[in-house]
Amino acid sequence: MRHPQRSRSLFDLTSLALFVRASELGSLSRAAQQSHMSLSTASRRIALLEHHFRVALLTRTVSGVELTPAGEVLARHATDLMLCIDSIYGELSDYTKGSIGTVRVYANISAISQDLPDQLRAFSQRYREIKLQINELRSSEILQALREGRADIGVVTTQTATEGIRLAPYCTDRVSVVLPNDHPLKEDSIDFAALLEHDLVALDDRSELTRSLVKEAALLGKSIRFRVQVQSFEAMCRLIAAGQGVGILPERAVALFREPMGLRFIRLTNPWADRVMSICIRTGPVPLPVRRLFEFLTSFAPSSLAENTSDRSSD
Repeated sequence: MRHPQRSRSLFDLTSLALFVRASELGSLSRAAQQSHMSLSTASRRIALLEHHFRVALLTRTVSGVELTPAGEVLARHATDLMLCIDSIYGELSDYTKGSIGTVRVYANISAISQDLPDQLRAFSQRYREIKLQINELRSSEILQALREGRADIGVVTTQTATEGIRLAPYCTDRVSVVLPNDHPLKEDSIDFAALLEHDLVALDDRSELTRSLVKEAALLGKSIRFRVQVQSFEAMCRLIAAGQGVGILPERAVALFREPMGLRFIRLTNPWADRVMSICIRTGPVPLPVRRLFEFLTSFAPSSLAENTSDRSSD
């Protein structure tokens, strides 16, 4: 609700963009030059902004301008607004080129490290009128982004339905023990309980895989000796190759690193090592571009997986 004494006239975006540029450059004259306006015009626009907000935004100095505390607040919000405006123009310009919509795809690191990029390329070649925006997040963060409306479709390692989210099987994602070729463990297969005697290299605690390992260890009444935790599969493999511990990773996601880093796999005998990745969307009406991508990606699910895992939804 507006303050009763505040003018109802809105400041224009040109003045706001000028202010952001001046805050970044530390110079109103350079900001005016880059905005293709005279210094007097730029000064008048900043003065109108300060009049609108009834507070000083810039302090003039010998070397240029500096933000006041109020100016720092406006600069932060104005920068976000400018990015949003750019995004609006970008998406709307796609429609002038024949686009029928943009799908925001959020996928976990395991999916992006495997077949998803090639599948998205194939989708884009088939449906050139649909634009894709792709982001990498942890599975739990992807589900949260879907619930909050920041994502349209997600690829996650979970089969547990959550409120407002529909899941469908996508692919299998088997995890195995990864260790250097010269590691003393020589077995072809191993139970997770026996692995707990060794130091482990793992992803950070936000990872679905790390959290599942901690849970499985707790069920055994044991704890995991995490030697180091990092944020990528490649970093894990490099540290494993350097003798910092063994790791548990999706085989296909790290197959590229196996030979050049001198690594080998040992099969985990535990049933939970055979994971399933799912495609997820919000329940309710689904826009045509999202529905097309959902159907396209779920078509890659192995027939055995599709038969044994029905779509899950939770209203």
